[in-house]
Amino acid sequence: MTDRTFERIEALFDIASFADVKVLVAGCGSGGANVALQLVMSGIRNFTLIDNDIVGPENVIRHVCGRRYIGQKKVEAVADVLLDRNSKAEITKIDADIMTYPGLTAAIANADVVVMATDNEPSRYTINEICVGKQVPFVVGRVFTRGIGGEVFAYRPGGPCLACLEAALQRTPFRQGIKEIELVSEEEREKVYGMEIAEIKDSPGLTVDITFITAFHTRYVLDSIARRIPERPKFLDLIDENYLIWGNRPVHPFNKHFQLQRISLSQQDQCAVCASRECSP
Repeated sequence: MTDRTFERIEALFDIASFADVKVLVAGCGSGGANVALQLVMSGIRNFTLIDNDIVGPENVIRHVCGRRYIGQKKVEAVADVLLDRNSKAEITKIDADIMTYPGLTAAIANADVVVMATDNEPSRYTINEICVGKQVPFVVGRVFTRGIGGEVFAYRPGGPCLACLEAALQRTPFRQGIKEIELVSEEEREKVYGMEIAEIKDSPGLTVDITFITAFHTRYVLDSIARRIPERPKFLDLIDENYLIWGNRPVHPFNKHFQLQRISLSQQDQCAVCASRECSP
């Protein structure tokens, strides 16, 4: 019997071009799992999932895994959801803490792109440093307090890394607590955002709010893939900007519903991670 799984989207781009692409999903929470689901429905077949958490009752209202997965490891549950959409998917499941997993560097080096979806700064910086060292692109997505908006940043080898973004926002490399946007000077506000920025702490919002960010996150991952495969898929034009901020509703610092900012961030000369490395575009 002919496999008709992707016949409705085959006209958009050649699914076969994604056949050998390897995606590492670091963090299988509501963000990472949603991105993985969108990717498998876009034709991606090879995944490595890393997480050491389990699905709890409090997760199902936002997670792609429903109540029947409560008590299961997230890597197992997410893998099952992905296989339900494409039974031909090849999934490696790593039930481990990203910060202590000894095979993290090798797993990243083996990937074509990393979906950075962890919920803490130390793990993000660890992945950032490995990706820069191994010249593996990553995309990170973060949701702001109460789901008022979020941001997506793509590291492209040879360009600015996550530490460059942090430096541009006057952040310190490792902060106490998780603050997705901190108070910055008026000059930096105008330079980086062109809008006022309040201190916004990381906390989940409604699924509909999170889904906007995961959609952008997924599209940037596909952009990273398109930059690495021999022939770019049809109708998947490259994205010029590497940083995007999205506001769901008019809550400070946003002043209207569905507010979008596109930014081309440059590499920071004093970046301790990427400025001292030999990076080729």
